[in-house]
Amino acid sequence: MATVATARLASPVRRRLPSGKANWLWTVIAVPAFISGLWGLYVAFFPGILAQAGGEERMFGIYLIGFLHTAGGGLASLFGPFQFLTSLRRKWPRLHMWLGRAYLVAVGLGAIAGLYLSPGSLAANTLGIAFICLALAWFYTGWMAYAAIRQRDVAAHQVWMVRNFALTYAAVTLRVEMPLLILAGMEPIMALNVVGWTCWIPNLLAVEWWMRRGPIRTPAR
Repeated sequence: MATVATARLASPVRRRLPSGKANWLWTVIAVPAFISGLWGLYVAFFPGILAQAGGEERMFGIYLIGFLHTAGGGLASLFGPFQFLTSLRRKWPRLHMWLGRAYLVAVGLGAIAGLYLSPGSLAANTLGIAFICLALAWFYTGWMAYAAIRQRDVAAHQVWMVRNFALTYAAVTLRVEMPLLILAGMEPIMALNVVGWTCWIPNLLAVEWWMRRGPIRTPAR
């Protein structure tokens, strides 16, 4: 089990934003996450929509696994943005706490199911390694966020939650990048092999750069 000392050592300086800019940024990030989350829940309950692309058999060969991955990711995308609203934490701390618990449970279940599904990914050229790494990183950062808050290390908890949500957001970036690469002339399987890495590594690099620029203040809203 990772220690909170480890979490502290891994915690960069956090950045402060003017509230107006923070609210605007929250909206830009949250809306695609909500759309992705609703789509994930729709697929979880109606997996037949993936049949034409062959995804139903691949992802829902064991229905429970497919359901946990798509529903877990969908719920994480829906709950995640609310964890970064300062007003929610201040006015309704118990709601923030329970949403956070639900978010981390969704992440844990989605990541474990994703780890099971990844070796069977159509990204056969890389044996699904990119998605295996994503599932492991998703689970690890969620666990670190949980471990930090259990020790009441709020600063480390916030940093690990930012990292974790950057990985949750891979569902959004993947759905943007795939069609763009295909439209650019890349074969779908090759595009999937590329997107397996580019849907999450740039997200992590971006939030690391952002957090290390100075103190952070999340939107008041």
